[in-house]
Amino acid sequence: MQFSRRISWFSCGSASAIATKLSKPDVIAYCHTGAEHEDNARFMSDCENWFEQKITILKNPKYADTWEVWEKRKFLAGVAGAPCTGELKIKPRLEFQRENDIHVFGYTADSPDVKRAEGLTEHWPDLKCEFPLIERGITKAACLAMIETAGIEPPLTYALGFPNANCLPCVMAT
Repeated sequence: MQFSRRISWFSCGSASAIATKLSKPDVIAYCHTGAEHEDNARFMSDCENWFEQKITILKNPKYADTWEVWEKRKFLAGVAGAPCTGELKIKPRLEFQRENDIHVFGYTADSPDVKRAEGLTEHWPDLKCEFPLIERGITKAACLAMIETAGIEPPLTYALGFPNANCLPCVMAT
């Protein structure tokens, strides 16, 4: 089977930035949730300059942000995840992707991310995935150091003590 595009799924976090830089994708895609810290826009712009490539922004037009998903669905999160992830990240990805795409994800070599990558490939067996950070043994701490070495200030959420650059609040964050 011939693959049509290599898509790196950028999330405004250091790990997805390093995975994108390493993978040299045809397309960099970002699923806009409407609930991330305003500094993520600065980080995204800095990364576009570093990648020398524009980032394609995807959005589910049905929802303005995570709060609207929670209010309309009357549900925050459960054992199967959060409805905001499905509505604001998975649905836009499914609408954008093509059958033969290769999907690059910035899961790190840290144990929780390795488990997330395993879950992704288990639940989406038809999705051709690459995990360049896991393959190279690159941890989250190493990703932050690499971003700083590249002269890019990490997203402000890290300095504020959050473990990632996800939505504020993220009902699934640990």
